[in-house]
Amino acid sequence: MSDIDTLIKEAEYYEKDSLILELIANKAEYNYFLNTDFEQMLESASILKERAKQYNNHLYEAKAHKYIAQAYSLNELYNKSLENLEIGLTILDESKSDNILIIMEQANFHTAFANVYNLKGEYFSSIQCLLSSVNIHQKLTDPEWKRGATFMDYSNLGGAYLNVNLDSAKVYAERSITLMTEKEETHDLTYLNYIVLGRVSLERADYGKALEYYKMAEKIQDNKHFLNTKDLYKKMSQVYKKLDSTELAMIYKNKLTELEFEISQSQNKFLRKIIHDNQPVDSQHINWMYIVLSLVLVGLSFTILFQRYILNRKKKNVQNSLTPEKYNQLIQLIRNNDPSFLLAFEKEFPNFTQKLQTKSPELTLQEIELLAKIRLNLSNKEIAQFKFLQHKTVQNNRYMIRKKLNLPAKTDLNKWVGNI
Repeated sequence: MSDIDTLIKEAEYYEKDSLILELIANKAEYNYFLNTDFEQMLESASILKERAKQYNNHLYEAKAHKYIAQAYSLNELYNKSLENLEIGLTILDESKSDNILIIMEQANFHTAFANVYNLKGEYFSSIQCLLSSVNIHQKLTDPEWKRGATFMDYSNLGGAYLNVNLDSAKVYAERSITLMTEKEETHDLTYLNYIVLGRVSLERADYGKALEYYKMAEKIQDNKHFLNTKDLYKKMSQVYKKLDSTELAMIYKNKLTELEFEISQSQNKFLRKIIHDNQPVDSQHINWMYIVLSLVLVGLSFTILFQRYILNRKKKNVQNSLTPEKYNQLIQLIRNNDPSFLLAFEKEFPNFTQKLQTKSPELTLQEIELLAKIRLNLSNKEIAQFKFLQHKTVQNNRYMIRKKLNLPAKTDLNKWVGNI
């Protein structure tokens, strides 16, 4: 952020009003999308509002109200959020301009309204606001602007329909992807599209496909909205749990908890600022939220520590039954694809094969070897890498083993093998 601050000072020195406003707006967006800092976002938006008034710039004055509204909505102050959106949209409407930037911002405001209603759980109101955005985009005449706007509209509608109709959500996300250009492959809306398609697959119990979409989303490194990332971590943990990858499920659950902790910290700072600045909001509601968030932060702190402990303990459980030297020797045999691995494993875990064959004589030698690797606490991903297999192949093999062992759906294969 120091780079933006430096550029703002340079723009001020040369009295570049439009550039100053653009840079302050970028700072607010950075704190919204990437930095998860609601206090700084509100501060940047407030500065932007005053500067825009000073320069008589209606576009950026409206944008400032949008950023303020987003900061309020992410802290569950929905009435204040909607109030600021109404003010901003009125500013744009009263400008009565056919400027393409004004038209795009009017559409963005309806999308912002939709986001607030979505957070409130008023999904049909959210969809109606997005359809208003679609109607405004019809005013665009430039083909590329129109394509980009439609790419955005379809993506947003896909996200909105997730809680209403999965078929519609899938259709809109897929339509958005068909309009995607190479430059938009790492766009936050592409990120949302993959998350939507992952969720649809997850709800339909197509866990392999869900994981494929979620991994595509995870590959996008930049421009990721933290609320979508929160959903991604939550759903990936669920998918891995369904695929019996308990360690990976725990890793993503831990990532989710850490992100929630970061968000709660930011919300806590934001509410302290509201209280300190004596802003005209429901003080009883603010104080109650402040107390709740403080308790949440304490709870999340203990959860993070506990989850880290569990992860470390799981990794050490197998090593505790072996010397570190023996464990590493077995892992090295797997890495080298050495056919003597199972014999070496049997020396450390006597009668492992015999016990499995007693449970199910149908198990092949390759399946017993896979179970031995699971007993060493290797994840599906690690097994796939060592054996030069597709991740899905390992998942399918695990599924066949479960069928042969006649394991109930609720039984964790990793834990079951650990008891052999």
